[in-house]
This record gives sequence, C-alpha cells and structure tokens, in this order.
Amino acid sequence: MVHDFLGAMENPFRSHKLWKEADDDDIQEVLDALECFVLGNSQVCESVYQSMESELGQKDATLVKRMWCLQFVQPQHLDIKAVHRSHPALSLARKMLHRIQQVRSPQEKMECVFRAARIIFRMLNETAATGNSDIACADDFLPVFIYAVLKSQTPQLYSALEYMALFRRPSRLGGERHYYLVQLQTAVAFIEHMDGASLTIDPEEFDTSLTLKFQAWE
Repeated sequence: MVHDFLGAMENPFRSHKLWKEADDDDIQEVLDALECFVLGNSQVCESVYQSMESELGQKDATLVKRMWCLQFVQPQHLDIKAVHRSHPALSLARKMLHRIQQVRSPQEKMECVFRAARIIFRMLNETAATGNSDIACADDFLPVFIYAVLKSQTPQLYSALEYMALFRRPSRLGGERHYYLVQLQTAVAFIEHMDGASLTIDPEEFDTSLTLKFQAWE
C-alpha cells in the first residue's frame, strides 16, 4: 500500500510547477523524503512492527537471547586480524548498527547499515595501506561485520530486516546499500547457527561457555 501511494505520487510531483525543472534524481529524492516522512511517523512504524510481531516476534526474542549468550566470542575466534581487534572503528560500527532500532523509516535503517559497513571498510583499507597490504575485500570484511553485529545486540533485528526489504522503495533497493543489507542478513544467519566448528575455538570450550551463558540468562 505504501509503495502504491508513493508510486501514485510520482506523476503529480513531476507535473507540479515546483518541480517542472527537476530531473529524475530530484524527483527520486523527493519521493525518498516522502517515504521517510510517512514511515518515519512513530505511529505508522509501530503499527507495521506490530503487524509483523506474530510472525517474527519469537525469532527476534530468540536472536536477542542468542546474541547475549554469545558475548564471550572474541575477535580471534572469527580470525579477525590482530590489528583490527581493538580498533576504535569496531565500537563506532557497533553503535551505528544499534541505531537501527532507534530510527524509524526503512531508508534511515538502511543508512545505519551502510554507514556501519563503510566504517569497517575504511578501517580495513587504512590498516592495509599502513601495512602495505592488498586493499580490503569481502573475505576481510564479513568476519569483522559479523563481530560488530554480534556485539551490537541490536533488538528486533529480524523485524528490521523484513521492514527494510518490504518497505524501502523497490527502485531504491539496490546498489551498494542493498549489498550491505544482504551482508547483514548473512551475518544474522551466521550468528543464528554459530557453533564451535564455525569458529577458531575448541568446540568443547564453546559448548561450555554457551551453556553457562544460557544458564545465566534463565
């Protein structure tokens, strides 16, 4: 319904005297602003989230619990290079990911994902340049991104992913921002299935630590 409304508004915007000289990029930015205005309304956003609660509420709660119980996981367990393990960029990326739940519109939420990813890539490229290494690639990025997502403990993450995928205008759901959205989906899936075999850690140590955390949660 939101997409239908925004689509129906495109021609009136194009024909209005205020935008008669506007090019396509200008019109798209106006529609972005309208999307942000509509879905950024607290009542609209809360209503959408409530409509998804029956389907995703339990998955959100399970993921929050699992992320809390996996806080013992350290950068070395994900084979993150030593130079990145205590880098300030990790804290910045974690805080930006946590902001996903603080903003309302799908555009703003995707921007949080994008900015967190760019913070990490900037860190990887800067440290690579300092160490005369190759430029950062996806293999370098994903473990760091997974770690930042895990440490962010962002609530209602499944709902946020669904919200961004369903309510961001399809014509804008592409390019670099969409790529990072897919990376966030990948990170969440990895965390959901994380075990001793998927990390550089003794499997018995992983199982013991996870059991203790589950007991503490209860």
